[in-house]
Amino acid sequence: MPCFTRQNMGFYKPDPKAICVMALNCSDGKLALARSDASIEIWNLNHTPFMEKSFTSNLDNYSVEGLTWCSRRLFSTGHHGWLVELDLFTLTMKDKWSITGEAGTCLDSRNSQIVVGTEQGYLNIFQVTGTDTQFEKFLDKQEGRIVCVKFNPTGEFVVAGSLNAIRIWSVKTGHALHKMVLSRAEANKNTIVWCLEVLSDFTIVSGDSRGVVTFWDGKLGAQLESYHSQNSDIRAICINENEDSLYCSGINQLICNYEKVKVGSSIKWVKSVVRKIDEHDVRAMAVYHKKLYSAGTSGDLVCSYHPPKTVVKYAHIPYVQTASDGCPLILLRYSKHIEIWSFSCSRKNDSEHQTPRCPEGVDPQDKPRKLVKIQKVTKNSENINEVEGIICSCISDDGKWIFLATNSGFRLYALRVVDSHPKLQKINDLDDSNIACVKAAFNSKNNHLIVALSNGNLVVYDLEDGDPFISQRLECFKVHLTDTVSLLEVSSCGKYLAVADAESNIVTFTYTSDGYSRHLKLPKTTIPPTALHFQKHILKVSYANNVVYEFNIKSNEWTELCTARKKPSIQPPKKIRK
Repeated sequence: MPCFTRQNMGFYKPDPKAICVMALNCSDGKLALARSDASIEIWNLNHTPFMEKSFTSNLDNYSVEGLTWCSRRLFSTGHHGWLVELDLFTLTMKDKWSITGEAGTCLDSRNSQIVVGTEQGYLNIFQVTGTDTQFEKFLDKQEGRIVCVKFNPTGEFVVAGSLNAIRIWSVKTGHALHKMVLSRAEANKNTIVWCLEVLSDFTIVSGDSRGVVTFWDGKLGAQLESYHSQNSDIRAICINENEDSLYCSGINQLICNYEKVKVGSSIKWVKSVVRKIDEHDVRAMAVYHKKLYSAGTSGDLVCSYHPPKTVVKYAHIPYVQTASDGCPLILLRYSKHIEIWSFSCSRKNDSEHQTPRCPEGVDPQDKPRKLVKIQKVTKNSENINEVEGIICSCISDDGKWIFLATNSGFRLYALRVVDSHPKLQKINDLDDSNIACVKAAFNSKNNHLIVALSNGNLVVYDLEDGDPFISQRLECFKVHLTDTVSLLEVSSCGKYLAVADAESNIVTFTYTSDGYSRHLKLPKTTIPPTALHFQKHILKVSYANNVVYEFNIKSNEWTELCTARKKPSIQPPKKIRK
């Protein structure tokens, strides 16, 4: 039986970022969520939820106050005063358009139109056509900030919530049709409308700072009924697909469910279930396939449903990588910097356990200590230093090379320890380092760094002589992959390389003296892969439906673990053009 050594990494204390905004794409089962540090994540909810893609904050998109999907394209707005389109392939900002009214506070979309609410009370209407987006007009200005905004299901009207009032605009004329005034809990305290939902019959549901859920008739601009649901602010409301069940929550963490019932000839909303699922404030909620997804200050994405009564929390797990090959170094990634620590190793130099391999100057018996901290600092438009968010990072097996990628490009560092003092050397003039990348991995057996660029191709750097240079380029996009690279794995022997995307395309490469060549492409499924791992020449693939397949690279066939299931035929090996 193998022997393991356990280490307690009590020095790693990442700060979870609160989830502030959600946007659900029901047609594709994709949930976009934005955190307080302006990072954006795309979660796939079709099977077991997992984070499929992510965007880091940058100098151009440093604030996210609203998210929306329009024609399978993702848009955001924030305090920078722009409508921003995010590129789901390169995972960068694709384009941006100026909005009238300074800072953007909220947005919504319907059909091919997007409405953006602003700090000064303007509602900006944008038209999305094909691959282009154009400003169309802005509606009549209101006094004060627009806190939340929603289209009605037909896209003819816009409903906006603000201080003490809810207004309804006609998109065609640009004029306000109705103004519904809310009462105050205290004489000198404003009532803030935090969230809105609009049903297909033009019933408007609002949640406000009094903790009251109110139902309005959007056609008449009149109140239908109201319920004192919470003891504090209601920050989030969502409706299920059939529009017969409503959920609301906020600062006191209670999630209240209201069901639509028919009483005689009228319709009433009746409180059904009250549950406390989250431990902190709830900021956003969404319902998909009878499952409620809620998130807030805790930073966890929580999935709950009944029957049976089930709660599953998906924590924001930071990235941690140890330098393998017995080197007691560990890379700890935070949102805007990475740290390299050395930790003690209790193995003894005997016949069964070899002494760990360490960089010169690092003693494996020392107590854990931080060697270096790396971050990318860039000057913004106001000439103020800003720290960029990290896209990916990795460390070589021998701990001598460190890779760091941000939105402005990637860097390679050489780590040396002299007289117990770490020395970090940045490798300058690295080719293609100004191009954003999405994944990277070291092939320490062959002294290679493999980088997956945002354009869908792979670049191989030779690190043999300490002067890295590009030794090979591998074309993947449109040749083998149809989406951005989501997984990149190198075997411990250095002979095999596997690349996968979110569309379930998995391609393997083999390394020879002539470089990397395409070996074969695994059968494509409708379920996206979530993890890849090599065990010698066996490739293990984990899918989102919690099934693990094993494939033998040498014999080009499934292992005995998978023979019980019927498998599609394997595509014959085909070398790619170098």
